[in-house]
Amino acid sequence: MKTIIKSIRNVVLPILTTAAMVSVFSSCKKAEQPTPIVNNNTNVAPQDEAIKSINLIGLRTDSGFCYKIGYDLTEIGDSNTSPTVSKLRLFENGVELGPAHSIHHDIRAFGLGQFSHWGNTLYFSTSDNSDPLTNGRKYTYTMK
Repeated sequence: MKTIIKSIRNVVLPILTTAAMVSVFSSCKKAEQPTPIVNNNTNVAPQDEAIKSINLIGLRTDSGFCYKIGYDLTEIGDSNTSPTVSKLRLFENGVELGPAHSIHHDIRAFGLGQFSHWGNTLYFSTSDNSDPLTNGRKYTYTMK
């Protein structure tokens, strides 16, 4: 009986091991490339609008996570009487920041991409609350 079991183990086990290896490696496709990730995020810079770069010369820290820069924009910014009139859309490396029309206290306290185009001044925070002068990112805008 021991001889039969030994014979079966010596014959069947290598066959099963070989079959398992063939099964595993036959599904391996070395040349197959991973499926590209398609970004369906609607919060990316539009291609059909005039995208303008923001020159960070003159950028000042307001307080907290907020930075501000005076900008002579063609469109009018928000005001006390029109708190959501601005059409400015702000982008960090092509990804839209927001929400727009944020309360300045919230930009200072929480940051995380909030911004406000108030009069001729742009108040904003970066997406990760880093310093826009040293984080190496490009800031652009459109006016819808």
